[in-house]
Amino acid sequence: MDCRPLKGFGAFEETLRSGRRVTSGPLSLTAAPTAEAQAAHEHIQYGVGIPKRVAPLAVARNRVKRLLRESVRRHVCRRADELSAHGYGRLVFLWRQAPAAPMLLRLRDVESHVERALEKLMKSLDATGHST
Repeated sequence: MDCRPLKGFGAFEETLRSGRRVTSGPLSLTAAPTAEAQAAHEHIQYGVGIPKRVAPLAVARNRVKRLLRESVRRHVCRRADELSAHGYGRLVFLWRQAPAAPMLLRLRDVESHVERALEKLMKSLDATGHST
């Protein structure tokens, strides 16, 4: 099982509209079920973002997105089988807080939020017994 960037017209918005949302600090994770046509593909799709209204400077947005992508590669790809078993194949990670100073934001800071958000998502899926 591998991880790939979320692509396609409207895929980001569709995931945000139809998915299950959990938060961890400034991070919001939305997980949506894989479409039936894409269910045969054995991969998890992910998207990362930070709204322009949250961080007006491109340098801050780009740093957060780079750190989020690396965190996703480290943690989501490791848990891809668990997510796929629950029927979830699309994930969107949104950072909802501007960093005070972009260069002071470190990978370990972002990773901790990604890890906690994934833990919350898996606990909520296990608690509801949701599986497709």
